[in-house]
Amino acid sequence: MADFDRFPEIIARLDAAAQEGAREGAKLVEDSAKQRVPRVTGKLQRAIHVEEGVEGAYVIAGDKDVFYGHMVEHGTRHSPAHPFLLPALEEHRDEINALIAAHIERAIR
Repeated sequence: MADFDRFPEIIARLDAAAQEGAREGAKLVEDSAKQRVPRVTGKLQRAIHVEEGVEGAYVIAGDKDVFYGHMVEHGTRHSPAHPFLLPALEEHRDEINALIAAHIERAIR
């Protein structure tokens, strides 16, 4: 079998590896965002979670009952912004990139 015949297999392994690294990275962001979010009732803090989609893992600040995470993050005309999600991502950006790279490196060995 020629090396190029293995491309679909290699791509699938790389995609799975990148997804695993992204899931681990999303968990880091979730934990950090929960520490950073302003706590009045604790509802928003409890609603921060990771969801997996076709294109990766996402940290969501809210749920069906707690819809206002973006208002806290970005502010409104009546209340100032209290960023918690983007700072959590920035805090772990290099670590997330390293996690994804490490998973990919293991996948190609």
